[in-house]
Amino acid sequence: KGQKNVSKSQRSGRTFPVGMVGSSLKKGRFAKRVSAPAAVFLTAVMEYCTSELLTLAGKSAWKMCKSREGDEEYEVQHKIKPRHICLAVRQDEDLSQLLSQVTIAGGGVVKHVHNAVMKKKKEPVDSDEKASKKAKKDKKEKKDKKEKKSSK
Repeated sequence: KGQKNVSKSQRSGRTFPVGMVGSSLKKGRFAKRVSAPAAVFLTAVMEYCTSELLTLAGKSAWKMCKSREGDEEYEVQHKIKPRHICLAVRQDEDLSQLLSQVTIAGGGVVKHVHNAVMKKKKEPVDSDEKASKKAKKDKKEKKDKKEKKSSK
């Protein structure tokens, strides 16, 4: 008599709709029979992946906003944009593998410069060599000054 209708999502403690996922599994003809726990499990996996992605994208949005506005702390809500989702996916190893064939519209590309293209650093010069180069430079400057005075 006094029973309330409780959804599968509420019973399983999920935020995502378990009933819709279960009906999609049945309509998709992935198997002859689909159990109710299968829908709950798949919903839990989808919910976990989504929360992981949004957490990483939120951190990426916060970092980009912080670096743009300086060191000051701002009490603003950071909007997650496609660029932040793209950066989050490509920086996380598991998500990158899962979404390797996915193109995120408006996400851009992750910055990467190959080591072979990078400029090589010059080797440090000894202090004796520095001193001799400086002495030669000073002599040259004095000679130039003398030539200018004599030409006037």
